[in-house]
Amino acid sequence: MGAEKNFENRVKRILETYKIYPLGGEYKSDIEGYYEKRWGGGYFTKKGLPDLHITYRGVSIEVELKSDVGKPSELQKRTLEQINRAECGTGLLIRPANLYELITTLEKIKQTSNSLKYMKKGE
Repeated sequence: MGAEKNFENRVKRILETYKIYPLGGEYKSDIEGYYEKRWGGGYFTKKGLPDLHITYRGVSIEVELKSDVGKPSELQKRTLEQINRAECGTGLLIRPANLYELITTLEKIKQTSNSLKYMKKGE
């Protein structure tokens, strides 16, 4: 397995510790978020979109995963910049060396949303 795929699997295990599970998958406990893996290079896939779309406690996080030697394309960098500039979510470029940025982002969301009451459909 390649370095980027191993890193992706490590990120997915971290997401599960925050009760964030794959969209459409089976959940092992209460769900607080979901992630969607995007597959690049397909005919129906828009180029430049980040690898993972994560929604955690109502907050959107777009994550481009790269190994230590992987380089994001100019389109990928521009897409993350647009996401951050729009202020409707967070765009992150995550490598093994800065994985703490994703964890820090998840922790901030967890801390700020602890006091919020989420309404269930029909309430």
